[in-house]
Amino acid sequence: MQGQLPLLTPIRGIAALIVTYFHARLILFPQWRDSIAQSTHFLENGYLWVDIFFILSGFVMMHVYQSTFATGSSFKKWRGFMWLRFSRIYPLFFVTLVVLFSWEYYKSVHHIGFYAGPLFDAWGATGIPPFSGPFNRTETLLPNLFLVNGILSQPLSWNIAGWSLSIEWLCYMVFPLLMSVLLRSAKSNAWLPVLIMLVLSGMVSMHGTLDITSTLNAFFRGLCGFTLGLWLSRISFGPGTKSWVNHDGLLFALIIALMTVLQFSISYTVTMTTYVLFALLVLVAANQEKRSSLLLSLLDNKVTQFLGDISYSIYLWHSVLLLAGVGVIHHINPDWTAWWYAQTSAGIVLTGILLFTTALICVSTFSYYLFERPLMTWMRGMAGRRTPPEVSKA
Repeated sequence: MQGQLPLLTPIRGIAALIVTYFHARLILFPQWRDSIAQSTHFLENGYLWVDIFFILSGFVMMHVYQSTFATGSSFKKWRGFMWLRFSRIYPLFFVTLVVLFSWEYYKSVHHIGFYAGPLFDAWGATGIPPFSGPFNRTETLLPNLFLVNGILSQPLSWNIAGWSLSIEWLCYMVFPLLMSVLLRSAKSNAWLPVLIMLVLSGMVSMHGTLDITSTLNAFFRGLCGFTLGLWLSRISFGPGTKSWVNHDGLLFALIIALMTVLQFSISYTVTMTTYVLFALLVLVAANQEKRSSLLLSLLDNKVTQFLGDISYSIYLWHSVLLLAGVGVIHHINPDWTAWWYAQTSAGIVLTGILLFTTALICVSTFSYYLFERPLMTWMRGMAGRRTPPEVSKA
């Protein structure tokens, strides 16, 4: 295994929280959505942070497994690699799917309709019977179980964050094939990022956005980010350029540029600029070295590392808490939800968001230690003898 990339872990945690608030603006605090959008479109552009996950995933896969596949691919290596990735993403996804299914079954037994707040009420979704609502439809259960839900015509189902796991799983399947091309130097493959940006540009021009979560277009969206991450990981800096890459000035400039661009309303320019800045941020962040730096200490510390460690749990549990959680509260006492959605005070809404964030981090922490890590360890131990040593070291 190659050297560690500590700064990429906090980026995952930050991205997971931003995606959380992107969804929460529709369910938890929809009464503030328009007011926030009038001041900043940062949350409206929050869906784009899923794309940095794809870039990060490709970067890390190349970083970790390039030596494994440097001598070529084989079915044994591919099988071992796929099992390691399956043991990483599937167990917790399955646990959240069981929780959502159990809540849906409880609703069917007690004749409880769908509820996710006033915005979904305005869209005519409130009261839809169990197993036929906007997300938890019976016919989408099997595709979710087999992780092919991301390429269905229905954009989001069950755990609404799960579409990207499906796409990532498909990217893992073609990863060894991509390695045969991408193991060459980044310079010899300089055509690749150009092709990727042309594909993304065409998708954004056609759809008006990159918020594509279904059909093969979703797969191409994820594959572009994943492949770009693979290519970025092959870039190496010589002594002359390393000094200005490993510098607070460039890192700070990229962060400020990204935060500035995301303030503007969704457009072709904003989307494509954000994507380029994501790629540069991953590349620069991965090449930071230990040094005395206020910026690095703010970005890379025990808190941000822990947030990154539990980021996968945050990503999967946030939609469960939002959809099932709001439904449960409304079922127990509808007066509570009626009171909450009538609140417009900044203090009350911020307190509610803080409480939700605290609950999410607590649930994710317990999930990380009780489910995510133990299940992954158990599954990898089960297949330890069948996994090639050069693969299992990751």
